[in-house]
Amino acid sequence: MSDREATAQQVDPLGALNMRPVTVVIALFAVALAIGRTLAQVDEVMRDGFSIMSIVFVVIAAATLIVASSPLRAPLRRTRFVAVVACGVLGMLLAAVATAGHDVMVRDDWGSTVIGLLILACAPYRPGRDLLVATVVSAVAVGIVVLLEAPTFATQAPALVFVAVGVTPVVALGVGSAVYSANFVRQVSQWTDRAESLTAERASEVRSGIARSVQQDRVTGLNRDVVPFFTSLVERGEVTDADTRRAGEVATLIRERIVADADRSWLEQALLDVCPNGEAGTVVDRSRLADHMTTDQRTAVRAIVNAMSVDDATRTSSLGIVLHDDAPLVRALLRVESTSTDAAARQHFAPYFAVLRILFRDLQVDVNGSFLTLRFSYDQH
Repeated sequence: MSDREATAQQVDPLGALNMRPVTVVIALFAVALAIGRTLAQVDEVMRDGFSIMSIVFVVIAAATLIVASSPLRAPLRRTRFVAVVACGVLGMLLAAVATAGHDVMVRDDWGSTVIGLLILACAPYRPGRDLLVATVVSAVAVGIVVLLEAPTFATQAPALVFVAVGVTPVVALGVGSAVYSANFVRQVSQWTDRAESLTAERASEVRSGIARSVQQDRVTGLNRDVVPFFTSLVERGEVTDADTRRAGEVATLIRERIVADADRSWLEQALLDVCPNGEAGTVVDRSRLADHMTTDQRTAVRAIVNAMSVDDATRTSSLGIVLHDDAPLVRALLRVESTSTDAAARQHFAPYFAVLRILFRDLQVDVNGSFLTLRFSYDQH
């Protein structure tokens, strides 16, 4: 599985986070539907053990989905998605065994609808192709079960009619979720492309303004360091040895400042922007590995750094980021002093951790002693 999949959760992490309550509701509704339909047709159940096990597998599917869709475990991996759908299908098969030979009506069987609901609940977390494949496989399983049960149905009709009725719920819900996922990803990607294009155009328009701003910063530095020195020379009308040494110091200071500004990475600038009174944190990135981050990844890092800077429990000037070359990956460590407990820190920064887990590899969060530490990695592009 690729680290960046075409899912709604990947292209819009915060949107998927807001969708999670809907996922939980759908998963719980699937369980309630299975239980309710089983109780409603209890007279058709001939094997209680299989009936109970069918409900158990639906509960397992719903629980797996609820846990796997948690922002603390994002993103939802394909293996977990397969486990959810497989448990739903097993539940449907066991329910069919429980009523084998006594199922008189296809429309009150809950298996197809429950599987469709489980697939629908996964729509924000999996690509359209995965949802479609799961729908097809599930529909085939439902169709086979309906064909085997058709002789016992009270209504006389061609077997294919019963199959059509049986697979309609899973096909409708599954195809709908696949279409939603694919269209959402496509529209967000198109919007992102347009935004990046407009940003590039805007950047070219404001480049001259940025140049003037940089020039003004240089002038401000000269006014602070150079102008007072020359003013004193003019007023005294002579140059001493001390003035010569001072001139060398001023020239060195200006040269170091210009070189530092030119060499500063966006990550170092991000820390400077949020640290109070110029007490900047530290960035160890000798190979400029931060430049390998994508736009989304840079935005996420800026967001968590900014969130830490306004948190009363953290000391922003202690914030440090270390990037290590482990080709083809970059290993990153972000650490800041914090007075928060483990639970409080995780709760406070939960939305940021959710986004970081989606955009980066294997995020690890550790609150140990007086430090909050994040470890993650990303590809070198």
